[in-house]
Amino acid sequence: MTGPNVRLTDGRVLQIEDRPIASGGEKTVFFTRDRRSVVGFYHGRLSDRLERVDRLTRIVAKYDPTCGTRGDYWASYFCWPTGIADGASSGVPEAFARRHSLVWPVLGVVTPTYRPQFFFTDRFGTKQEKEVKWFIGRKASAFVPDAEKGSLATRLQICTRLARAVRRLHFAGLAHSDLSNKNVLIDPKAGDACVIDIDSLVVPGVAPPSVLGTPGYIAPEVLAGRAKPSIATDNHALAVLIYQILLQRHPLQGKKVHSTVSAEEDERLSMGERACFIEHPTDWTNPPLQPIRVPFTRLGPHLEQVILKSFVHGLHHPGKRADAAEWEVALYRTLNMLYPTHSGRQWAVVGPGLPLDEPFSGERISGAIPVARYLRDTGDRLVDERQTLTVFHHLTLHSWHTLVGTSPDEHADRRPLGYFAQDGGKWWLVNLSGIPFEVMPGTVVAHQSSVELRPGLTIRLGDDRRARVLAFDFLRA
Repeated sequence: MTGPNVRLTDGRVLQIEDRPIASGGEKTVFFTRDRRSVVGFYHGRLSDRLERVDRLTRIVAKYDPTCGTRGDYWASYFCWPTGIADGASSGVPEAFARRHSLVWPVLGVVTPTYRPQFFFTDRFGTKQEKEVKWFIGRKASAFVPDAEKGSLATRLQICTRLARAVRRLHFAGLAHSDLSNKNVLIDPKAGDACVIDIDSLVVPGVAPPSVLGTPGYIAPEVLAGRAKPSIATDNHALAVLIYQILLQRHPLQGKKVHSTVSAEEDERLSMGERACFIEHPTDWTNPPLQPIRVPFTRLGPHLEQVILKSFVHGLHHPGKRADAAEWEVALYRTLNMLYPTHSGRQWAVVGPGLPLDEPFSGERISGAIPVARYLRDTGDRLVDERQTLTVFHHLTLHSWHTLVGTSPDEHADRRPLGYFAQDGGKWWLVNLSGIPFEVMPGTVVAHQSSVELRPGLTIRLGDDRRARVLAFDFLRA
């Protein structure tokens, strides 16, 4: 049934459907007739209306990363508000507002409709949004078809996108304030992710937090009453989300009981002032609820470092937490260590000192696997960057592999510069860069030429002063 026409503050007019599609804690949501957008109207009572209007106006007009330079790049990372319906000028009839218990005069925010890949049909045939909650717990994931669950590789890609999106918000001085399993959509099948519920952003000096967050993701200092949502508390929520997506458990939910007065009091203490990491390397007072098959250390050295920063050093010291940019870098470096299992169904983090198996299924990885150390040429010596690249068949080289200080972020040049291939029991690197590679010392690998990988091979990837040097060795099962 057709609903009223809604006039936005920018002059646009949208026709909405008469029946809501969802109702949450703050808003009731309606499709526009063309189904390309939704309008979420606040319901109940608003004690901070002027502040919310000011916040929304700034979010839509000033802070939108999907407009301007690289706007197209960021559009898929956020479901960013695109318009505001405010008061009597919106044209929404009072009878419509009363029927749906909306704030009067109405206040609404327009956002794009979620992309099709963020929906799935559960085992009972019901269409569901791909909120994180479906993919991080045994009970919920039992409703998800196996084809939707993805692999370690796609989950690492999801986490990279989340870290990048949050880094972009923080770079602009904004805090989400309510990052949680409900306010992020993910697609484990394709490695995609999108941050939603942007309208409650904390805008420093203008818009204070309107919510404290979602239980399980609220930072300990907020639960203890010592702080309000901020960039620092976002960093805690982001760390919890990434840990859950990769390891399928909550980092703080253990067996330790802090209060028998009530479940709410125990929750407040266990997630707040007495929170303790279930995999803490020296404090074993809060053991995990279930035996851990895959410890966080199995994710490799880069993620191990930021997990320790977030849940050991920084859990009760916000300034010591890993920030979104650190998570992003650690995830890039971990993606560089992935190797496919022989079945082709899963991926494992493979590198020096790590087991040669896929930790979740136990599938063994056999054969000789080339692994290269990243070296940086300072002019008088080669410095170990403490990063490795695990080579698999048809792995493609890009600028973030070949140049020091380059990442696969929004600025990256994504042209292929080379690829690896296994043929006849041997491994090869093919140069596609148009610039000679140098097998040190002195042998040139020209464009479209190849070089066989062997233990001890050291090769400079170009003639740029930032060109990396790769030093190869082989891991053998």
